[in-house]
Amino acid sequence: MLKPHQSRALFLDFDGVLHPPEAIAGARPPLTANQIRKSFPGTFQHLPTLHDLLHKHDDVAVVVSSSWRLFLSDAELIDLLAPISTWFAGSLSRYEGKDEAIRDWLTHQQVNDFAVLDDVAQFFPEGSKSLILCDPRRGLSDPVVQRRVREWLQLASH
Repeated sequence: MLKPHQSRALFLDFDGVLHPPEAIAGARPPLTANQIRKSFPGTFQHLPTLHDLLHKHDDVAVVVSSSWRLFLSDAELIDLLAPISTWFAGSLSRYEGKDEAIRDWLTHQQVNDFAVLDDVAQFFPEGSKSLILCDPRRGLSDPVVQRRVREWLQLASH
């Protein structure tokens, strides 16, 4: 749920964005947030980078678009995303494809300014100028991705 001061959204995938896919290799849902942290310590390694990027941008709502939303509750997602939990605004509908679910969320929340952090272009068949595509091996550690996020964040700040 959007907070009153949040006027734009960052849709966030996990695998290939916050950590390389191999960080979670072998995991089989359902797992709790605690089990993920203990058994897969390489997950969410780029979360501090995202926190640093979001710093001073309270108008941004982070919405989980990752498939993790299918087996974790919003409370568990908040637990995993603790460093950026103040920006957390929920997750997408559990049953739609990402592109459709994002469009539906934007319509219901009446948000026009958004960016999508993902590592799979095929999830967005219509293409999207709002997509910030990550190399799954580098994710958010890639300086080019960081620059694109920073540009989007600063664009609306002026």
